[in-house]
Amino acid sequence: MRIAWFGKWRGRGARFVIVALAATNWLATWSASCVRAADAREAALSAAVATVTVGELLGHAGTLADDALEGREAGSRGGLAAARYIEGRLSAARLRPAGEAGAFAQRFNSNMQNLLAVLPGSDPQLADEVVLVGAHYDHVGYGSRANSNGPIGYIHNGADDNASGVAAVLEIVDALVTIDYRPRRTILFAFWDGEEKNLLGSRHWVRRPTLPLKSVKTAVNVDMVGRLRDGVLTVGGTRTGYGSRRLTCSERLPAGMRLDYSWEFKENSDHWPLFEAGVPSLVINTGLHDDYHRPSDDVEKLNVAGMRQVSQYLVEVVMRLADADELPKYRAAGRGETPSLAVVREAPLPPLPARAPVEWAARAAGDPAGVLVVTVRTTAGPEPLDLRPGDRVIGCDGRPIAALGELESHLLVAAKAVRLQVVGREADQPREVVLPLAGKPLRFGASWRADESEPGTVFVTRVVPYSAAARAGLAVGDRIDAVDGAPFADAADLLARLQESLDSGARELALRVERQGRVRTLAVELTSPAEPSRDATL
Repeated sequence: MRIAWFGKWRGRGARFVIVALAATNWLATWSASCVRAADAREAALSAAVATVTVGELLGHAGTLADDALEGREAGSRGGLAAARYIEGRLSAARLRPAGEAGAFAQRFNSNMQNLLAVLPGSDPQLADEVVLVGAHYDHVGYGSRANSNGPIGYIHNGADDNASGVAAVLEIVDALVTIDYRPRRTILFAFWDGEEKNLLGSRHWVRRPTLPLKSVKTAVNVDMVGRLRDGVLTVGGTRTGYGSRRLTCSERLPAGMRLDYSWEFKENSDHWPLFEAGVPSLVINTGLHDDYHRPSDDVEKLNVAGMRQVSQYLVEVVMRLADADELPKYRAAGRGETPSLAVVREAPLPPLPARAPVEWAARAAGDPAGVLVVTVRTTAGPEPLDLRPGDRVIGCDGRPIAALGELESHLLVAAKAVRLQVVGREADQPREVVLPLAGKPLRFGASWRADESEPGTVFVTRVVPYSAAARAGLAVGDRIDAVDGAPFADAADLLARLQESLDSGARELALRVERQGRVRTLAVELTSPAEPSRDATL
């Protein structure tokens, strides 16, 4: 009402005012709705992960790895019993069957069966796209010379391989159903049979899919997640889809947990048939161990608390994939990228040469303030440098220097030379020494490299000690994907963005950084140049 009256009072120019105010109100409403939507997603995620319990995980794994199931060999009496248990859980969750003839089961090889269920998508534009989340439920029975690490003839319960993975996926189902989750995309839950017999179940489904194979946009294979050690969870396959790593990192990882983004990706589990069919595919596991394919892989050895952490992480990843605006496109090059290639591609850069021809040392406890001169190298200048081992630097360009870091930080951003205030071993009065500097000033102090599999992301290849980047906590191997809350296109765009911040006199910038799967924001305090210089670099 007030806007309409104001418009009438102003006459012809009022329409512009009304439109401007209306646009401002629309923008404010849109921004508020985005915040509410983000808050709602966070609340839903928190509610979902809270439903994952140690007791339920242990219950699922304990049932599947019980001696009564005789090792769950595909097609055996124990394997059929495991299938009935899983089918019962899917039915209780009221998921829609996605097998054959309106059932959960897809039968093959006479008496083997995959079990498939769907949580339908709710977004008219994305509901036809499918996120597949799977785990194999078969194991090796009593073992044989072909599939056991011995001794054979005893029940191989396969608590980790892969009762643990099935338990995790069942907990994902339970979490999403409990909060009445409505994903944008359809989620297909797949429990594969015959994995231990050359991936029979997943290969069969790819040949005869119960949903259109072309609709499957990404796949998550959960295989052996019951032995979390030192908090390390391996996430393989992120290089099979452009941008997959960014969709699998998290701000919610518990303290002490980290992700190992392995470049190892091979034909050893049910992710492989899907990858060969052109689906970006992830494989999640906690690694091999001495009980692998042995009778000793029992439920008592599971790290159930670790399984809970892994399952909660997977709930987050599945919800993010299901609701993302866009999913990663297939990247065939992921097939040939190995851990040995990673060593080459991700190699850090060597340290930069020191700018000053002096080696310094921090003062010892109880010594006077200042920085100790340890070694003085020959300089290319016309005059010898008036510094000697044992001298103490107490000031630089008129600023007092109490610690080594203060001096080194100042030397990084200075132009061509600095003026040191120096006290000798015996002199009472300080003297001034002009110290020439080599190289260019560094106001940021880091180098980075693009990763072809992660557009809009760079990984750090060098951090200069005592630089602004180092003081903020940036480290070699960190991945950056946003500056001051905004994404960038590529490495060159990041350079331009940082340079713009430096040139504008910004005192601080925020970097969104991922390190070993954990996402956080680092505040980088930018240092002004010690002297005006056209040569200032990052």
